[in-house]
Amino acid sequence: MAQECNDIKTFTATEALENRRRVKLTAASGTAVEYADAGEEFIGITWKAVAIGEQVPVKLRSAGFTCKACAAEAFAAGATLYGANDGKVQDTASGTAQGTALEAATAAGDIVEVYFDNGTGTSAIDSDNLANDDPDEEGSIPVVFHLVSTADCSSTKATVATLKRKMKVIDWWMISRDTTAANITLYNGDTNAMNTALAKGTADNTRVQGATIIDTYQEVAAAGVIKVGASADCDFDVFVMAIPIA
Repeated sequence: MAQECNDIKTFTATEALENRRRVKLTAASGTAVEYADAGEEFIGITWKAVAIGEQVPVKLRSAGFTCKACAAEAFAAGATLYGANDGKVQDTASGTAQGTALEAATAAGDIVEVYFDNGTGTSAIDSDNLANDDPDEEGSIPVVFHLVSTADCSSTKATVATLKRKMKVIDWWMISRDTTAANITLYNGDTNAMNTALAKGTADNTRVQGATIIDTYQEVAAAGVIKVGASADCDFDVFVMAIPIA
């Protein structure tokens, strides 16, 4: 018979667990837990120490709660916290941010009050962390890169973004920041033009929508670079929208 739990739920420990440690569900189980290690998500915090095979009460993370947790290192009050090995917490970045320290830890092993935010409060959305699926089936969350160009883009292309994962450019636009007439071109790398050169507009603050994206070069490899060049020295903002594809 199905049960409901709003705060604390009991699970079977598949390893010896200390009190005030983060735990995750053991693989292929909905009733057993083990330590959540560095960078791993967790379901809650143990409410007492138990031996392997014993029942352990777990305060569920979904409650959006403050509680005492074990520190893996020293950190200040207000620090953004991440998962550490053996169910502890640290302010050294590892995986997704999981909460905020409400008091300082002076050394590893300190038990301090922490607010766990269910992954929605202190974690920023960025292209490194976005879950990726087939955009043709499930859709994909786009990322927008922005460059304020006030440099000499006519002789040296400016870098809009250096990618940490493979992405496909799906849209782009620019906003003129002066009255100079110039044509703007995006590049995949140093030489592969992603669009037909487009006039940026000669009225200050004019927005111009990118008109073309050349399919041969719209996929930019991990560690690849998106650049922009201009036919004359000018000031403009350029925005490039892309989706993660690997």
